[in-house]
Parts: sequence; structure tokens; C-alpha cells
Amino acid sequence: MQYGAVGVVLSLSLVGCLNAGPGSTGTRSCAQLGWACGVDDLGVSCGSCFAPQTCSVGSCVDPGAQVIASGATAFAVAGGYAGVFFTLPAAALVRFDATSPGLFQAGVFTLSDWTLFASGQASDAFVLTNPSPSAREAIRLPAGTYTLGFRCANTVDSCLIRYGINATY
Repeated sequence: MQYGAVGVVLSLSLVGCLNAGPGSTGTRSCAQLGWACGVDDLGVSCGSCFAPQTCSVGSCVDPGAQVIASGATAFAVAGGYAGVFFTLPAAALVRFDATSPGLFQAGVFTLSDWTLFASGQASDAFVLTNPSPSAREAIRLPAGTYTLGFRCANTVDSCLIRYGINATY
């Protein structure tokens, strides 16, 4: 039986935005794309995945995994939050990776815990990373609706976070 996953982004969508000033070629490096694998716009390798994973738009994906989001972006002001809702129709191993030039936290929350976390209150999370410019986690979750949430840990600059999330049922 094939299961699908649904994801909704609750942040400013900046996919495809690029400051192409005078003399710019409009190409982006692996770091600018936030890619862990594949080839960037300059033709340079961003890295590769360990077998049996394969690369999908800069993110390593398990065989049989369904991609919920790949190469997507979330935006949060300094000290602010951004969240991505997703629904699992059955229990699954969920993997996510995220990168940003700034410091951020990433976590997987129930909808009610996300509401608390995003308002600065104490909450539970299935997983919550320490502030870092990159995060990669895997967690087994039962069927349900969840939030992949981000908190920009910068005190001045906003965070543009590039992420991927997939599920293996």
C-alpha cells in the first residue's frame, strides 16, 4: 500500500529569490543553496549520500521514502519562528535536514506543542536541536499531523532556512 504525505509551509516563501545585482550571473553555490548533495549552479559537487540513500534536490533520501519537502525555504525574523505542517497517514521514519547562514533550532512538534513553542512558552518536542547553522535528525512517528518548526536563534539578523523532510513508511 502506498501512503502519501501532505506538507504545508507557514512562512514567507522565498524559493527562487536571488539578489542578482550588477555583474551577477544568478548562480548559487552549495552553501547558498544549503545543499548536502548533488551539484550546485556552478557545477561543483555539494557532496554525496551514503548508500542506500540517494540525492533529491540537495537532500539525502532513503530508498522508498516519500519526499514531503526538498530544497524548500522557511524565513524567521531574529528570535522568531517558522513552521511547516505535515501529515503522516501511517507510522513512519521521518528524516529532516536544514541549513542556514545563521543560528537556528529545529524540532518536530505536535500541533498543540508547536503553538506553545512558537509563542515562547515551555513545550514538548519529539526532537529539538541546539542552536546551530545546520541540523539533521531522524525520528519514528505514529500517524498524525505534526510541525517541523524552526526558531531563529540570531539576536539581530533574520534566518533563511533551507530544509528537506521525507518519510519512510
